[in-house]
Amino acid sequence: MGDGLTISGGGETTVATDELFIDAARLGAAAGVIDGWKSSAATLCTELDAAGLDRGSGGWAEPAPADAMRRVEQALGRCGDTAEALRSALIASAERYGWAERTIDGFWKVGGGLIAGVLGVVLGAKVFSAHGLGLGIGLAVNSIARGLGGPTPLDRWIASHRGLLSDPTFVRAVRAVADSADELVAGARGMPGYAPFGQLVGAPESASVLLALAALLGTKVLVDGPVSVTRSNPGLGAPPGHPAAAPVRVVAAPTGLADLADRVPSGEGPQIRIERYGQPDDPRWVVYVSGTVESSLVAGDEPFDHTSNVLGIADDSWIDELRAAGAESGAGERAVRQAMEAAGIAPGDPVMPVGHSGGGIIAAKLAADPELNVVGAVNLGGPGASAPTSEGVPVLSIEHEEDLVPAVGGFGHPSAERLTVSRSVLDEGREYDSALPAHELWRYRETAALVDESEEARLIAFRELVGFTGGGPGELSEWTATRDVSSSTGAR
Repeated sequence: MGDGLTISGGGETTVATDELFIDAARLGAAAGVIDGWKSSAATLCTELDAAGLDRGSGGWAEPAPADAMRRVEQALGRCGDTAEALRSALIASAERYGWAERTIDGFWKVGGGLIAGVLGVVLGAKVFSAHGLGLGIGLAVNSIARGLGGPTPLDRWIASHRGLLSDPTFVRAVRAVADSADELVAGARGMPGYAPFGQLVGAPESASVLLALAALLGTKVLVDGPVSVTRSNPGLGAPPGHPAAAPVRVVAAPTGLADLADRVPSGEGPQIRIERYGQPDDPRWVVYVSGTVESSLVAGDEPFDHTSNVLGIADDSWIDELRAAGAESGAGERAVRQAMEAAGIAPGDPVMPVGHSGGGIIAAKLAADPELNVVGAVNLGGPGASAPTSEGVPVLSIEHEEDLVPAVGGFGHPSAERLTVSRSVLDEGREYDSALPAHELWRYRETAALVDESEEARLIAFRELVGFTGGGPGELSEWTATRDVSSSTGAR
């Protein structure tokens, strides 16, 4: 655990802590200042030479004025060269770190494919036969069994190995396996090591295949349904004259990442929060989206669940259009879009979506929509590495090293628009009560506050985007989303 932030992406091949990038920038600035001093010394030396102060017996002590200034110029030149050399060395170190990380990721991807292939061979007869349920379906059955008879053997195993779920090495292994659906299927078909689609298959394709398999088996698992949203009444039950009874709730504009993270719904109460700033003829909006509320693969009244999450990842897939059954997008995303429309957000209005966990997926999806005028998006711990990006729309993704949830999105694809900030948030050897302690929203709020304190140029640039609201007071509305389970047919 530590306060150091590791930064990657944003169109650069470097990977390093924000302190390294800050030091490199300071050395570069220092080299520029020293170069200016050197130029001034050179000019003064020329003027002293022209004045002839070094000639004759002027009584000057050695060295003479022009010669002394020439030595100052040379010393400044050496200082400037040293500062530039140190800056270049730091950047080169970040480049090497980035190269090492990409190389390690490559090995993990190969290893993930091998692991998936072996799992396919071992489990193929049970998992992929006509009578099998599939790995994801099995997890859903476990969820159902838990509801009927309490903790299952799988639940007890997870509880006894809780620390493994937050181990950074295990998290990285999950990220690798998430991109290996083709190797898993190939192994099940008796062809381990054969991956026909290679880099074309990743976490979105894995999710899409899982949805198709669920549809073919005719189960209620991962079958989504229609959603509706209603605006929460802030004045309900408030005494007359109480500020909460006012028809409009006034809120101060966010000033940084910490403010944005603090306003993301925690999952208790309305799942969507919308803030409106600016003038009536020039509105600016911030949309906050809750994380996963219900941990189930069988759709219920709560639309912010794992069914919505799987659909949210799957519809980034190039093969998802081939899937004949199932909803086109997750219930959570559809609910957010309904709330945005009901709140009055027009396609051309500037908007910044912010989400945690499954809400982070939705924020990334909104940022990639060319029909929306998204100025930037924030993903707090969501599996958004494979989400597409839109040119000119920056996405800041904060991911904790011990958090399993971002890893299920796979390694994803490099994007000049996606800037990833990571940090270790757990103490080694300590036991935690939560199954996924690194995924808790309050920890992401702490990391967002550290991003605000950083002097790294890319993080400063993103913080400045938050000022698009204009800084004045705004109006707040909250929205509750529900799913109509009776209409959950899975039709597209």
